[in-house]
Amino acid sequence: MTNSSSVQVYELKSVDEQLGDLPKGLSFFDPILHHEAKEALEAEGEVYVSQSSDGHNNGLFIYDGYETTGTIFTKSREVFDHFYLLKPSSYIFSECEVAEHPREVWNIWQLDVDKVPLNHRFKHHVSMEYNVGEIERFMAGAQPETNRKWISVALKNGDKCFVVRIANRIVGMAWMTIVDGLARSHGLYVEPQFRRMGIMRDNLQARLIYLKSRRMPIRSLVQFIEVLAIKLVLFQVRGRQSQYPLGKG
Repeated sequence: MTNSSSVQVYELKSVDEQLGDLPKGLSFFDPILHHEAKEALEAEGEVYVSQSSDGHNNGLFIYDGYETTGTIFTKSREVFDHFYLLKPSSYIFSECEVAEHPREVWNIWQLDVDKVPLNHRFKHHVSMEYNVGEIERFMAGAQPETNRKWISVALKNGDKCFVVRIANRIVGMAWMTIVDGLARSHGLYVEPQFRRMGIMRDNLQARLIYLKSRRMPIRSLVQFIEVLAIKLVLFQVRGRQSQYPLGKG
């Protein structure tokens, strides 16, 4: 446990037993925070939670030591600073606006899934991959910074890995997680020599078809890249198509 005058920070060893309730509005991704924290711990990462002086949770920090990256979820600048100092030499993502830190500003993409027509003409076959070895081989070249322990953890927890093969070899991949009606798509990659061939467009359409086929209320498919924050594009089941800059928590 670490403390400041008004912030207490605890390192968690069990999400189910220790994380408890998080305040609504902590992040764009409130519904998936417990899931993300659980997967991080199972992949030998670190999870910290902050509490205010009155004992209420007001922040979450998920960190992967292999990747030396972390994500800070909070609306409090004081909590952000406290978490940031725990891993000052790492690459930190956050939705909290911090003007003095170098940053990259990206956008959220929102698409109404219910209105997506199912008339896409596929150029490539898209399938779901469950072979950990095959996924590891692809990601070792495509995203070598990824903690490989996460791959088996993600599959065990129900995450879906959508791939495109050419000559029986994976050349494109995207992950999708569905938690409490929220679907998050992430980890998109196509090998450079196979880009501009419609592979990721086919992969996207396959993910949308999968969501529509589940016959359950999927609130959104999320995949955005933004200011100091998680790499994720946001597809809202009920809403309008929009694109707007991030930068404010």
